[in-house]
Amino acid sequence: MSLSARINTAVRMNVAKRRLESRKIDSGTANPLEQWGLAKIRNDIKSNKELKAFLGNREFDRELINDYKLFRFKELMGYVIENSPFYKDLYEKAGMDPSQITSYTDLEKLPLTEQQKLAEHPYHFLCVSRKEIAREFTSSGTTNMLKRMAYTQDELLEIVDSVISGLKMAGMDSKEDTLQIMYPTITATWDPGLVLSKACALAGYNSVINDSLDVNEQLRTMRESGTTLIIGTSSFLYDLSKAVRDLIEPGELGIKRIICSSEPLTPSMREEIESIWGCKTLRQWGMTELGLANAIECSQQDGFHLNNPDFLVEIIDPKTGKQLAPGEEGELVVTTLRRRCMPLIRYRTRDITSLIDEPCQCGACLDQRISDIKRMPP
Repeated sequence: MSLSARINTAVRMNVAKRRLESRKIDSGTANPLEQWGLAKIRNDIKSNKELKAFLGNREFDRELINDYKLFRFKELMGYVIENSPFYKDLYEKAGMDPSQITSYTDLEKLPLTEQQKLAEHPYHFLCVSRKEIAREFTSSGTTNMLKRMAYTQDELLEIVDSVISGLKMAGMDSKEDTLQIMYPTITATWDPGLVLSKACALAGYNSVINDSLDVNEQLRTMRESGTTLIIGTSSFLYDLSKAVRDLIEPGELGIKRIICSSEPLTPSMREEIESIWGCKTLRQWGMTELGLANAIECSQQDGFHLNNPDFLVEIIDPKTGKQLAPGEEGELVVTTLRRRCMPLIRYRTRDITSLIDEPCQCGACLDQRISDIKRMPP
């Protein structure tokens, strides 16, 4: 790389760092992911005159956050009616406009967004010009339907910002930490290792990517890099753990946390992984359509903490479409509140879970959590 290219890269990195709210969050706070979310919402209110007038100087509580999300939902609905061919047609046929949404229960009046529609006509969801697209990702997830999503540069930076706060919540708290990234079986067009390594670089953390299936190679990387956290697919980390059982003692390598993503992690799998490495194992959940990293467990292992400012979530009866109360199990439906490239409104995830509304023992009391996630039967 030439000197000018290195300078340009360094400048872009410094600009990006200054824009990251996660860098200002102390890892020692009760829940860095919640604190990051609250900071994003505060900044949003401060910079939006209409939103500031609507919410006034009220105390930050769940009611304020719910009102904030409903305001953003109506704003987003108006935006997609203007800019998205798909939603313009959908809401015209339904005879719906933002003025008809005055409460969360009113959301039931709106048609759901089906995954098949996104798979068939992805660019009908596009709300910006093609030249604003920085990256496009394609993934089938677990539904075997190829779905293409596009993101602007600002949206990619937002994703990285949320990833950093999630890593802080998982236990990364100093420049002495190193995240070892293992995704040898991921075949989607997006690279989780690239997103995670970029997040670590911007946060000032160390990372190393090792996609090898060789157990000894992974262990060698851990020792040489001083790995303190590991992230990868649940099945790979489970198989790796069983393979190293006779090669290491629990706690020997100083691993602080293991993060399992992309696939379900059963209680028995978690128990075995933790017994082998001598540390807690946390689950992470996300979808390419929603921005890759959407929710993660804290050390209490009592539900997934959601990326609070970016998503409005509902749990519905998948047969009737009726909203369900916290604690009731149903289909997770998500609205991407702050996306401008390809927003999704009331998107059906085909995942079954329930909302947890009570505070978490980690100290988080204003974010939302969801319980164990399982796939909806075909």
